Amino acid sequence: MELSLDIFKNDAFSVQTLQRVVDNAPFIPTELGELGAFDSKPILTKEVLLYEEDGNIRIIPVSERGGPDAQQIRDQGRLRALSTSRLSKKDSLRAGELFAVASTAYSQDIRLRNATDLVNQRTAKLKSEMEATKELHRLGALQGKLVTTRIDGSSYTINFFTEYGITEPTPVVINFDTTDEADLMMDFQATFLRPMLLSLKNRATPNTRLAALVGDGWWDKMMRHPAIREIYKIQQTGIMMAMQANPLYKPNAWSRIYFAGVEWINYRGSTDDAIAVPDNDAIFFPLGATDVFNVYWAPGETLFDVNVLGRPEYLYVQPDVRTAMPEYVDIVLRSYPLYACIYPQCLMRATLA
Repeated sequence: MELSLDIFKNDAFSVQTLQRVVDNAPFIPTELGELGAFDSKPILTKEVLLYEEDGNIRIIPVSERGGPDAQQIRDQGRLRALSTSRLSKKDSLRAGELFAVASTAYSQDIRLRNATDLVNQRTAKLKSEMEATKELHRLGALQGKLVTTRIDGSSYTINFFTEYGITEPTPVVINFDTTDEADLMMDFQATFLRPMLLSLKNRATPNTRLAALVGDGWWDKMMRHPAIREIYKIQQTGIMMAMQANPLYKPNAWSRIYFAGVEWINYRGSTDDAIAVPDNDAIFFPLGATDVFNVYWAPGETLFDVNVLGRPEYLYVQPDVRTAMPEYVDIVLRSYPLYACIYPQCLMRATLA
């Protein structure tokens, strides 16, 4: 007798076909995912091998014609191995949930359509949780350190400062109450913008800019400063004019302002503060620089993934393998990323006085 679970053995639920389901599933908007800070790099292994050089620029000395040439000095290189993370979660469809979906009383076409819709619904939920998890990993990389948990509840930490033998920078203390309006811009540029550009060396490009994720307390304090408030009014006027000229223009839903060469972003974290910037802190990092932030995608764990470049996500549908008492169908969503800061020397942090 044909079983209701047999419908999930259809080619529509093959790994190759389900990849399109993942690609077409609703994207959960996240602030850091939209910034474009991370360059995507698929890899063939579960570890990332990085060769690092100092990359210093050396001025060639002047010499007489026919005289000796200056000897090139090789940069000292270091090889590092960083491991990707395994993010995996499943949702099980029990037999009782399939009575009105994949019943053998329906035609094959109807059963297939119902089963596909149900898988898409469950996949959308898994994908939203996966996107939230990736956002946490992105936020960790932008700070130079990711702290999260393993499936057994133990702590899982990736510290890029430790990995590169760098002392984590001490937060700069900022007091908006004692900073004069005329000095605020120059103080911010001297404290954050110029040191960041200098630390980037040849990683800086003409498009490099400094961004800062700030908590609500920092944002509220900053917006009360007269210099910031006037610039914010001007920028809001520009946004209103852009919306009138183009009805399809959608400004950022959360608050941001450009000041002193910094793109200040009032970061909207999760409501439970699991993904958040500390209330009175600002996290500084470069955008548009080369070889600073990368996301590496390792391949999956099945035989189909051997010698194939990794993808951002893998979706599997696995019916219960028991022939006598099959009870469920598992929907599994996996990802194997490493959101990495491969140049933590440029990261900075500040806090309110």
